[in-house]
Amino acid sequence: MTIESEKEQGKLKRELGLPSIVFFLFGYIVGAGILLQVGTAGEQAGPGLWLAFIIAGIPNVISAILIYYVSSAFPVSGGAWVYASRLISPFIGFVVLSSIILHIIGALAFVSIGFGTYFESFFPGSTYLVAFIILAIFYVLNILGVKFAGWVQILLAIFGDFLILILFVFFSLLNVQIGNLAGEGVSGGIFPNGFIGVFIGAVILSFSYSGFQAILEIGGEIKNPKRNVPLGLFISLLMVMILYILVSIGFVGVLGYSEISSGEETLLSVFQKIGIQGLFLNFLVILVLIAVASTLHGIILAYSRNLFAASRDKMLPSVLSRVNKKFSTPHWSVSFFCVSSLILLLFQPSYEDLQYYTALTITIPTLVIAFAPYLLGKKYPELIEKSRFKIKRKYLLALVIFNVLYSSLSIFAIIGIKLYIFIIVVILYAIAFIYYICRKKWLSKKGIDLEEICKTIPDETKEVI
Repeated sequence: MTIESEKEQGKLKRELGLPSIVFFLFGYIVGAGILLQVGTAGEQAGPGLWLAFIIAGIPNVISAILIYYVSSAFPVSGGAWVYASRLISPFIGFVVLSSIILHIIGALAFVSIGFGTYFESFFPGSTYLVAFIILAIFYVLNILGVKFAGWVQILLAIFGDFLILILFVFFSLLNVQIGNLAGEGVSGGIFPNGFIGVFIGAVILSFSYSGFQAILEIGGEIKNPKRNVPLGLFISLLMVMILYILVSIGFVGVLGYSEISSGEETLLSVFQKIGIQGLFLNFLVILVLIAVASTLHGIILAYSRNLFAASRDKMLPSVLSRVNKKFSTPHWSVSFFCVSSLILLLFQPSYEDLQYYTALTITIPTLVIAFAPYLLGKKYPELIEKSRFKIKRKYLLALVIFNVLYSSLSIFAIIGIKLYIFIIVVILYAIAFIYYICRKKWLSKKGIDLEEICKTIPDETKEVI
């Protein structure tokens, strides 16, 4: 195989336009946070749930700004691995990569179980079977091509996420009781568990905003990334923030803390409380299922690209960087994540534990990679020079420090609540570290220097410099 053909073998096509980006992000973000986590977060935050959504959104607004800053200068597929390995070190890149692998395997299982939980409205006791089937279906869809997958995401977001939330906001706001929002009759009022409860609720909801980072993973497949990445980020961010606040007001305003304190209530509980039953309720369940499916689809579409990029750099086995000749998808990377999650589902993991697991494993890489944007200007000034979006270094450092502090507090909060989840994650990191040492030694024997590989910029970035 020639050098040119090898490059083509490991190259993804730019086929995603602005609509695909907006609905990809909107569908990814909304499905998990509102539909799957609002009950658990409401149990902690109480009537202050709306504030938990805002607090959870603040670091993600900052992250969106930093993502805009980095990706507009350095658009590439598998961004988290590439940025960490190029801007900090291959080892830090591997820590971030390991975090993402652990997170996505758990996240796919979590969202699949969430889908199965809602599906129980039709077939009680089918949660884990349905979870297994829906994940297998979207595994196949993501093998069929990124352009096809992008259109699927648009349809899922419009007919699932957008429609169910518009209906929810309309019906719930008409039935809001102001006393519920004010925490009347609740010990502690609007903050029954104190401000720490609101913060814990925000930590739980961190996964609900994690889709903004996903734009880093498909940068190499976006048309005109210098224009479409920032526009896609901020259009979707505005849509999500407005809807989250309205939905949280409707959720608390209709049910009140006495009901949401169980941690088991969902948006469907609100529809039932205001008297919606029968065929229309079943129709709403179907919309919820479509919305949850859009998140599942978005996770697979985005994060398989990290394995692709790390494999291309020899950090992972080369098979993971192979692109299907017919569909132009990294089919082995997609297979790794989906098959791993399907195996996890066979053990029927706890739905609640997976929520904290996903929150922890998405927060750790955010902390580790936090300084990457600050280092970009030092290591690759030519990329910043040609970027459309620039931030003064003192402001950039302030944003980075905020992200570090918030991520650190979030990790400590999870440790305080679910210590055993933290211990499990540490054990998994230890296994990953052993792999890193063995892989690096194996590469060295083959005459391959990982440090040298990580000094180069991927070809798709050079295309837009």
